[in-house]
Amino acid sequence: MGYPLWIRLEYRNGVGSVTGLTASVCSEADFLDILERCGVTRSNLLTVRINDKDYSVSRLDALFTKLQTEGRESP
Repeated sequence: MGYPLWIRLEYRNGVGSVTGLTASVCSEADFLDILERCGVTRSNLLTVRINDKDYSVSRLDALFTKLQTEGRESP
């Protein structure tokens, strides 16, 4: 998949409300930064669409594994 990508996330925020975000990312690092800044975790993430297509569960798991490995996401 080439960059830039349009991503659409829906996740539950800290008070349980569903929040949506649409953004353009130019690298995997940008995507990881967005997840971190928004407080998105694997457990509160509801949907991910990239370039208007569903993102596979295995790729999501790999992203969150990378966040944990880098110490960016709290367990």
